[in-house]
Amino acid sequence: MNKEFDLSVIIPTYNRFSMLKEALASILSQDYQGKVQIIVVDDNSSDGTSKILSDKYPEVDLISLTENAGPYVARNRGLKEAKGKYIAFLDSDDLWKPEYLATQISALETREQSFCVGCIVLWDTVRDEKVVRLQKYDLERFISPIHQLLVTSSFITSPSCIVLKSEVFKEVGLFDENFKAGADREFYARCFIHGYQPIFTEQPLVIVRKHNQGQQTDVDAGKIEQRKQSRIVYLEKLYPMLKKQQQERLPLNRLYAEIHSTSAREFFREKHYSNWITSWIDVAKYTSLGYALFNIMRDLLRFIKSYLPTRALTTIRKLFLSNTLST
Repeated sequence: MNKEFDLSVIIPTYNRFSMLKEALASILSQDYQGKVQIIVVDDNSSDGTSKILSDKYPEVDLISLTENAGPYVARNRGLKEAKGKYIAFLDSDDLWKPEYLATQISALETREQSFCVGCIVLWDTVRDEKVVRLQKYDLERFISPIHQLLVTSSFITSPSCIVLKSEVFKEVGLFDENFKAGADREFYARCFIHGYQPIFTEQPLVIVRKHNQGQQTDVDAGKIEQRKQSRIVYLEKLYPMLKKQQQERLPLNRLYAEIHSTSAREFFREKHYSNWITSWIDVAKYTSLGYALFNIMRDLLRFIKSYLPTRALTTIRKLFLSNTLST
């Protein structure tokens, strides 16, 4: 028998039951007075997650996948079973403070054609360091939010800080399962294209945990290249959806160039210098060789400015000590 819910919370999980218990506790301790449906999608865990949930959490709607399909497939499966007027996502390694849902729903009720984005606390559990981060787009660097989403990483750090009406998915569509990473950013871009605008709440009520339990933290050249290619695929999918005036403000060649230049700086930061040069050559295809050479020189000058003083001081100090000891 179908039940009516005010809100559905969707939690994808994979081999993190100890953290999942804490995530569930943070939902059950919410101040929100509406009727909440909790959906956990077990992405074929091998740690007994489904069995424990069935035994100890009968109030949870459990979906057990027969193969590991990734978080976006898991979220889509949860969305198909969601019965709430509102939808919230919580990753199984994240937490909500008790006021979170009430605050987000209250903000959403004030505006149509919107979705709510919460302020987060980034908690490095290994170093036990916490940093508050507002979720805001950068209109000093980019023309619009869609501009930023098309060429660089999302300004929305985690799906755990998103609440929206279920009707959004009927108009915008579900997460694109063809993308193994970054499908949430592509979904947000579609929301903007369809006219949905974010409501940013500034209370830090979402705790996003950084840890060493199955999170990918390496930034090798392959990962950066994969991100670059994904951005190109996003652009080629989404650009035809933009209105004519948006395309006029954001010419396609400019967006290609910005994707390659974003990746160039990521390669340079991680010291993958051959990939850095290659990316600036790609930029030149959409702008000019002079522009690419200018930016290569700018990157080098910044590197010299930040690196040489320390090395120079070290060399001078060694020479001074050597001369002092010899006399």
